[in-house]
Amino acid sequence: YPRGGIIKIDYEFILVFKKLGKDVKPPKEIKEKSKLSNEEWNEYFNGHWNFAGEKQNGHIAMFPLELPRRLIKMFSFYGDTVLDPFLGSGTTSKAALELGRNSVGYEINKEFVETIKSKIGIHNEPALFKKDFDHEVVFQKKNGKKEEKPHTFLNNNHLERLTDPKKFKFGTVVDTNGRNKREDYYSVRAILDSTTLLLSNNLKVRLIGVKRKAATERKAIEYLNNITKAKKVFMKFDDVKYDDNKNLLCYLYLENKTCINSHLVKTQLVDVDELNEYRYRNRFVKYSKEGVLR
Repeated sequence: YPRGGIIKIDYEFILVFKKLGKDVKPPKEIKEKSKLSNEEWNEYFNGHWNFAGEKQNGHIAMFPLELPRRLIKMFSFYGDTVLDPFLGSGTTSKAALELGRNSVGYEINKEFVETIKSKIGIHNEPALFKKDFDHEVVFQKKNGKKEEKPHTFLNNNHLERLTDPKKFKFGTVVDTNGRNKREDYYSVRAILDSTTLLLSNNLKVRLIGVKRKAATERKAIEYLNNITKAKKVFMKFDDVKYDDNKNLLCYLYLENKTCINSHLVKTQLVDVDELNEYRYRNRFVKYSKEGVLR
C-alpha cells in the first residue's frame, strides 16, 4: 500500500576539488607501484559507479570499502598520506593501508575507537596486512568549559574584491552554429605602460613575465598600440592571479592566438621577469636571448 515503501537504491555524490599549483613529481618506481590497469582506469574515471552497500555494524554511517579504495587509487601515489577528517568506523584508513598509503583521521566520538581498531586489524586481524604498520591514537585535551557567547552578526560588506566578476563574460560555450568559443574577447582601450593595459571592460591587466625597460619604454608602447589596434584580445591565466599591487596578471592573446607577452620579449622591448615563478618562465628567458623579432 502507499507510503510504506523504502527506496532500495541510494545515490551519493562525490565532489572532487583540485588544488592549484604544480604537483610534486614522484619517482618512477613509485609511479609504477601506483599504476592502474586499463580496466580500472576506464571504470574509475566514469561518471557513475554502482556497487553494493555496507551493513551498518558498529557505526550508523558506514560505507563500502570499495568507495575509498577507488578514490585513493585515483588520486594518490604509493606512500602518500590520506586524510579523513570524519574517521567514523575507519573504512578509509583500512583502504589506505591495504593500498600502501599512510592514513591520518579525526573522530570526535571516542566510542568508535574500538570499532576503528577492529576495522584496521589491530585487535582481531593481525594478519590482515603483509607487513607491520605503526599506529597511534591521540586524544585531544579539553580546554575547559566553553563560554556561551551570544550570536553575533558578521557584516562582510567591508571585504575587498580584487576584481569585479561582472567585468568577465562568463557565458555559455555553446552557440547555434555548432562552434565552441571558450575565450571571451575584448578590445584594448588604453596602453598604460609597456606591461599594463586597460581593456574595453575597464579591467586593468598586467602582462605576466615581462618587466618595463626604461630605454625602450616608448617603443614598447608604440608596438603594443600597433599590434592591438582594432584587434580583439583574450586572456589566459597562470597559478598566481594578482601582483603585489593587486593587478590582474594574464597572458594576453590576439584572436589569432598570438601571445603578446612572448612577442614583447622577442622584440627585446621589455625585460624578462626572472624573479617570480610562472608557467612560461624558461621559454621567455630563451626568447630574450634569441631576440628574433624586430
